[in-house]
Amino acid sequence: MADYGSSDLYRSPRYSASLADAVKGFTTSPMWDDWDLDGLLVDVPTAYATKLGVKYGIFCSSGTAGLHASLMALPLRPGDEIILPCMTFIRCATPLLHLGLIPVLVDIDPSTGNLDPDSVALAISSKTKAVLAVHMWGIPADMQRLVSICKDRDLYLIEDFSHAHFSRHTDGFVGSFGDLSYGSMQRKKTLSVGEGGLIVTNDEETYFRLRQITSPGSFKGTSNYNEFSGFGLNLRMSPFSAFVAKELLGSVDRIVSDRAAQAFAFSELLGQFPEHVVAPEVPAYAEVVSAYGYKPRLGPKGTLDMLRKANQSKLWRFGEFSYGHLKDDVFWNKSTDYYPFCQAIRPRLIAEYPGYEKYMDGRVGLSVPTVEAEYWTATERSRWADALRQAFT
Repeated sequence: MADYGSSDLYRSPRYSASLADAVKGFTTSPMWDDWDLDGLLVDVPTAYATKLGVKYGIFCSSGTAGLHASLMALPLRPGDEIILPCMTFIRCATPLLHLGLIPVLVDIDPSTGNLDPDSVALAISSKTKAVLAVHMWGIPADMQRLVSICKDRDLYLIEDFSHAHFSRHTDGFVGSFGDLSYGSMQRKKTLSVGEGGLIVTNDEETYFRLRQITSPGSFKGTSNYNEFSGFGLNLRMSPFSAFVAKELLGSVDRIVSDRAAQAFAFSELLGQFPEHVVAPEVPAYAEVVSAYGYKPRLGPKGTLDMLRKANQSKLWRFGEFSYGHLKDDVFWNKSTDYYPFCQAIRPRLIAEYPGYEKYMDGRVGLSVPTVEAEYWTATERSRWADALRQAFT
């Protein structure tokens, strides 16, 4: 087992020496100078999609590009409404503004931080065309109910699995439920290629549209190889990132199981101090949590000073939770002056957000270690427990 005594438990991305050697070899290969990249930009994303249980996969330059391309690939029109959670990254909303779409901010489940299906159902209007479900911190959203709502109301379902690479719902991997699903593979994500993203879909026509949107033209081996669509934005992943994704493919199961083990170990540790810190709730339908973040709550005797004191042990990394309501983001006030193409679009809001208020109450954030699951020996568990005990007394 590796020696973790003096290493950074949270280094990200944590690439292996073998990957470094492989990338070095790639730099002297003619493959990276091929603008179509053949297998790298076709076979590798397809392999990721297959592993998720989806037919088609395509790499893109970022998670944001993945959402932008996904929205372009669907038959949406300016003025259409897209439902998304009130607590998520601002770039789950900004691609909508580029395309003239209206974000509708709905409430979140107070226990998981994910999209609340009841709030979704109540917010649907005659203009609603799609729902965007974001799997926060690796915990799957309630996809059974969201799929049912979207089918009943004839809405497109888009999944953002940027926080939840290969997290598993009882019915399958997150990302396998949506008409389109995308995820970031940026620097700190569980599966990191430095910068990049992945889009998956089961629909052949949508996949064809995605190829045209994310590429300047078509792909080798197709009849219209030299025929440019005119709508391509060249949102492709870089050759180096695509090569890293190829090399990581065989390690996905291990990387995900390690992240899940970190979250489980944290919950076991905090279970010894229920009056100080309460572990985040994981719904019964969540079989695997590929934890990107870990967001417990303060217990009745817990204080921020206690958590700051625990930081001095140099074991865990605590930070005050600051994920604000999306409606309060400064972007909305700047968009008209700085970005006139946004047409002064503002999100449509619902009356109240009690789920968000309850979720945020006493919520704190812990970074998730990126070391292997074998790190958690009996000795390490005892060392962590002693450090927390000293901080909490």
